[in-house]
Amino acid sequence: MVAALVLYGACSSGESKEAQSETPARTAAPSRTPTPTPTFPEADVTYTVQEGDTLYDIAQRYGVTVEAIVDANHLPDATALSVGQVLIIPDAAYTPGPTTAAATPLADPRLTGFSYPIAGACLPSSDNLMPNAPREYRSGIHEGVDFYTGYNCVDVSLNTAVLAVKAGTVTRADNDFVEMTLDELNAILARTQAQGYTDDAALDKFRGRQVWIDHGNGIVTRYAHLAGIADNFVAGARVRAGDVVGFVGDSGTPEAVTDPGLEIHLHWEIRVDDSFLGANLPAAEVRALYERLFSGQ
Repeated sequence: MVAALVLYGACSSGESKEAQSETPARTAAPSRTPTPTPTFPEADVTYTVQEGDTLYDIAQRYGVTVEAIVDANHLPDATALSVGQVLIIPDAAYTPGPTTAAATPLADPRLTGFSYPIAGACLPSSDNLMPNAPREYRSGIHEGVDFYTGYNCVDVSLNTAVLAVKAGTVTRADNDFVEMTLDELNAILARTQAQGYTDDAALDKFRGRQVWIDHGNGIVTRYAHLAGIADNFVAGARVRAGDVVGFVGDSGTPEAVTDPGLEIHLHWEIRVDDSFLGANLPAAEVRALYERLFSGQ
C-alpha cells in the first residue's frame, strides 16, 4: 500500500509532475499536416485546442471523461493534441463561455494594488493551475495559482526570485523548514484517502516552506514550495511591494520526497477573510477575478 500511494502521488499540482492534477502534461507541438475537420453531430459541443491545454483540463471543463473525448475523436492516445485542433465534446455537461469574457467586477476595495509574485509573469495558460482545479492525488482542490516554466510567460526555474505582491507585514516565515520523510508522506496520503479530503494539517505540509504576508483588512498572501527565504524575513517584519520574499523550489510536493527537482514552481495564494479568492466559482469567473486583481483596476 505504501508504494502504491507514492506512485499515485507522482502520477496524478499540477503538485513525473506534482500529481496528475497539479501539472498538466505539455501540449504536443502543432502537427505538421492539417488535421481533418471532423463532422460534428448537432447534439455535441466542439472545442478548439489552445496552447497549454490537456485532455484532462478540457474534460474537467466540460464535465466529461477523457476517455469520452478520445473515443469521440478517434484519438490514438490521450496526448494526441495539437494547437488549433477541433475536438468533439460528447454529452458536455455545459458549454463554458470564452475564458476572458465578461470579467467579474471586483467590488471589494481591498483587492487593489497587487503585482505578480514573479517578475514579468502572467496567469497560467491552463485552468488546472488556477484555484478550484481538482487535486485527485490528495482528494482536494487547488487553492492558489501555480507559476511554472512554459505556462506563465517567463522562466520559473529553481531559485527564481519570488516577490511580495503588495506591502504588508510578515506573519509567517518557515526559516527552519524540514522536508517530509517518505514515511510522513505516505502517512499523510493514507490519511487523506481514508478521510476523502485533505485536512488543514496535510494541506499545510503539501505547501512546504512558506512565507505569509498580511496586507490588512483580512487580506493575506501566501508563497509556497519555496527553496529558501530571503534574509531578514521573520514574523513581524515590514515588506514593500516588490521586495524579494524567497526563491522558487519544490518543497512540500510529493516529488520533493520521491524525485527532487521535478516539480519546481511557485504556488501562490491570496486569502480573503476565511477562504481563498475565487472559491467555488467557475473557471472563467476565477480567471477574470485574477486578471482584474493584477491589472491594477
